[in-house]
Amino acid sequence: MRINTRQAGFTIVEILVVIVVIGILAAISLVAYNGVQERARVAVLQSDLKDAGKELALAKLDNGSYPTSLAQVSPKTSPGTTFQYRYDNATKSYCLTATNKGVSYYMEPIDQVPKVGGCVGDVINDQYYASCWAILQASNSYGSGFYTIKPTGSTDGLSVYCDMETAGGGWTLLLTNPGPNTAWTSAKVLSVNATSPSITTQYSILDRANAIKTNLSNKLQYRIDAGTIGRWGGVWEAPYANTFTGTTVVENGVNIQKFDTWSVDTVISDGSSGLTNVMPYISAPYLLTTWGGAGNWYGTLATANSGFSPAPYINTQNVNPGIIWYWVK
Repeated sequence: MRINTRQAGFTIVEILVVIVVIGILAAISLVAYNGVQERARVAVLQSDLKDAGKELALAKLDNGSYPTSLAQVSPKTSPGTTFQYRYDNATKSYCLTATNKGVSYYMEPIDQVPKVGGCVGDVINDQYYASCWAILQASNSYGSGFYTIKPTGSTDGLSVYCDMETAGGGWTLLLTNPGPNTAWTSAKVLSVNATSPSITTQYSILDRANAIKTNLSNKLQYRIDAGTIGRWGGVWEAPYANTFTGTTVVENGVNIQKFDTWSVDTVISDGSSGLTNVMPYISAPYLLTTWGGAGNWYGTLATANSGFSPAPYINTQNVNPGIIWYWVK
């Protein structure tokens, strides 16, 4: 009798399946490992920044001002972390960037909170930029968020919120109106909470807008949103000579982009029913409006009058949007 002694083995297909599975598991492990490393670097950077901030704060207590050089306090750093320090003589303040293997966080004394990215100006010639648009054009953007700019003619840095995504990006927030109407006055529509930019709470730096606007072939651009950023509004173009703090009707804006399906009110003499091509101007008691000056005063962005939340915006379509934003490029 013949005995079959052949031993069973793996087929090529089975071997290939095993190799593929091992590869997938290795890739998953590598991604997870990289994620752990990334979180560890972030934690290290935030810790290093906070420790350095404490040293700088102690130096200010001892000397009455922050040091002009980081070498004066020599903060301890974790392996691989490097600092970039800028002292601003105008504001008597500083901005500190910590970098570790390509990941950067920065911190300023205004809030002592580490934020992703680098101090504006650390990358290109150590200079502030005049607007969010200038930051974007210099490829110094790390996405929408808080930045420090130095508007044209200013001697001080100004913390602002930049929208770097909507309608091409590069938008500097001028005004946030979440209501109520009782919160607004003729003074506050120009400036309120100016050192605390916010997309959710009352805020205005309208009095700085003319120093922030960009000359785009003798044109400026402004943007209005309501309800949700990038919704119920649009982008307008107007002559660069226009002012953001005007007090009279100037109907020379052109709507070049619209968000959602609403109609620009092009006949303002019969009373506005919505946003118009009048560049927003200041007119008590309506405060900030695109209203044409007769009849209904829809198209208003901020008001001290009661009955609207937060302002009479677009009749029938979005009269009470809940929150309104006003931007400049």
